[in-house]
Amino acid sequence: MSMELMVKAMKAKVGNPLRKLVLLKLADNANDQGECWPSYQYIADQCEIGHSTVRKHIGELVKAGFVSVQHRKGPKGSSTNVYTISICHDIAPSTLPDSTHKMLPDSRGVPPDSRPPMSPDSTGISHSLEPVNESLKDLVTTSKKLALDFSKWPALPSDQVFKDWLAVRRQKKAKLTQTTVNRLARHLVKAVDAGCSVDAVFELCVSRCWIGFEFDWLVNAGLVARQAVKADWSHAVFNPEDPLI
Repeated sequence: MSMELMVKAMKAKVGNPLRKLVLLKLADNANDQGECWPSYQYIADQCEIGHSTVRKHIGELVKAGFVSVQHRKGPKGSSTNVYTISICHDIAPSTLPDSTHKMLPDSRGVPPDSRPPMSPDSTGISHSLEPVNESLKDLVTTSKKLALDFSKWPALPSDQVFKDWLAVRRQKKAKLTQTTVNRLARHLVKAVDAGCSVDAVFELCVSRCWIGFEFDWLVNAGLVARQAVKADWSHAVFNPEDPLI
């Protein structure tokens, strides 16, 4: 059981009490990497709900970006699902029209150029076949309409890595907002201070289909050495601003 995931699952807003119960049960079975592989029937028995209800709510959790599913074959040919839980409170799923997707310059400050259409890569993400025509000025301008301020980030990811991450967000219908950019900033700063590159962080997000991340996720995934993190994990469980404490 991951205590950190249990706390996050308890605070997550999933829109349905039974869905919340299923998410909590997945978190209860998850390891520190957020992975678990309980059967539908096991979850149904533990939550005292129907098998089809479990399937329905897991499907909704996947659509909302709280859970990703990997299908695998067992040694005797039987199939099991591996669930990876990704709960990020600062990012709420919403609709993102294709016309609003934009590109950032890479870490050298080079703006995006014309690129050929892309096909699905090893991450399983189907990228848009339409080239990104919006300029850097459209995204990082002072215009009040579509401007996003990335000044709190220690650096920007490379052009292609950022494009792949936007494809993950687009697939899960998660709009990139200024609030999201600001919330990710503090975790990104901690990652860079711990010795990670900005590209390495976003490459991990793409490989795990994360629409966002927290510093602790990078530690659990092995991207950040645990020796670089202080052994004080109380902040992951106790929140002094929580009105229930």
